[in-house]
Amino acid sequence: MSSLPARAAHLAGLAVDALPPGPRRRVRSALGRPGPREVPLAALDGELARATALMATKPDEAHALLGSLVLATPAAPPDDPFSDAYREWTWDLYRRISGREGYDTAHESSPFDLAAAVVRPFPYQSGSLALVGRDLVARGHVLHCLAQGEPRGPDGVRRVVEFGPGWGNLTRDLVATGLDVTAVELDGKFCRLIAQRCEGGPGAIDVVQGDMLAFTPERHFDAAVFFESFHHCSDHLVMLRRLHDIVRPGGVVLFAAEPVQRLDYPWGPRLDGLSVWSSRTHGWLELGFDMQYFERALTRTGWAGERRRLGRGLGEADVIVARPA
Repeated sequence: MSSLPARAAHLAGLAVDALPPGPRRRVRSALGRPGPREVPLAALDGELARATALMATKPDEAHALLGSLVLATPAAPPDDPFSDAYREWTWDLYRRISGREGYDTAHESSPFDLAAAVVRPFPYQSGSLALVGRDLVARGHVLHCLAQGEPRGPDGVRRVVEFGPGWGNLTRDLVATGLDVTAVELDGKFCRLIAQRCEGGPGAIDVVQGDMLAFTPERHFDAAVFFESFHHCSDHLVMLRRLHDIVRPGGVVLFAAEPVQRLDYPWGPRLDGLSVWSSRTHGWLELGFDMQYFERALTRTGWAGERRRLGRGLGEADVIVARPA
């Protein structure tokens, strides 16, 4: 049995971890554990250049470097996170972080060698045991949550739509398990990669190139899955409403490994080093959602969500399972 002082220290640590990022950094700093270093926007490019130089050959070092910094918290947003004014605040922050005049879905493309990726897609191509391990844990948790949800149609065949599958790792898992999958992906090269990797089944694969917001199915799916992709959606409230026309009554929607966490603001571009690097380098939309806001957004659009955790230290693999309210 742990001693009372050790137990108290553990509970105090949990209390600090539960704070939003800004207060959490201030408390940790006062305790001599400051955490990520705040970097002003004017000094950002110099910091990110160091990470870029490491990314191709030493990805673990690059990620450690990016994990050691955070963009200085911007001015407070408007009070109502569902207002037009708040949405404009979000896009202004994206423009400042990305250095671009505005957002376009064309920014979501990823440069990679197709032939090499068929044999060794990311994260395997990184050579990082840590990155591969985290990805396998997260994907396994998705499959487990789908199994618990039993999204089975009347004909006994499970039909899943996956939005923004990217490299197709989870897509391949689903198809190899025997599920029929429709993969909705913006990037044409990713579409070709997914088709090649999932060829031969045993489940069926249908790859649809296009924006998730424009996807209109011919019939309902048993489940919709977002794996590290919902935070790239340019209008998440519209997407949440549209999901009612995509998933059958009694079906489920999984938001897996999505940045639904404690933030200093309800939603908007994330300020951690890796997210800022991704937006600055590629123009990617890297949104984050405060947990309380995301719950309100689900309720507002007719969904009831349940967060399924793997355990302390594995929050990035959490899955939120949503059903019609």
